[in-house]
Amino acid sequence: MAALRDASELLWPAVAETLSQLDLTEEDAAVKKLAQRYAQVIDQHPDEAWCARWVFPLLLDCLEQLGATPAARARVKGGKPADAPVSQLAKLRAARRA
Repeated sequence: MAALRDASELLWPAVAETLSQLDLTEEDAAVKKLAQRYAQVIDQHPDEAWCARWVFPLLLDCLEQLGATPAARARVKGGKPADAPVSQLAKLRAARRA
C-alpha cells in the first residue's frame, strides 16, 4: 500500500488538466488513456527512482504524441523549440563539416 502524499506532489492531476486542455479526437483516446494510466502508476508506486527511470519516459512519449509538450507544439508550428540546447557533439560535427 502506498503512503499518503500531499496532493500537490501528485502527477495525475497535472496530467489530467493538461489532457483536458488539448483538442484531442477519438483517434487519440488510446494514447490519452495510456498517459493517464502512466501518471496514476507513478503516483501510486513507492519507488520514485524506478518510476523516473522506467515510467517517466513512457509518459513523456505519450504527451509528446498528443502535442502536450513545448517541443511537440514547436514541431507542429514548424519551428524549433526556443530553449533546445545544442549539444557539444553537434557543435563539433558542425565545426568538422565547415
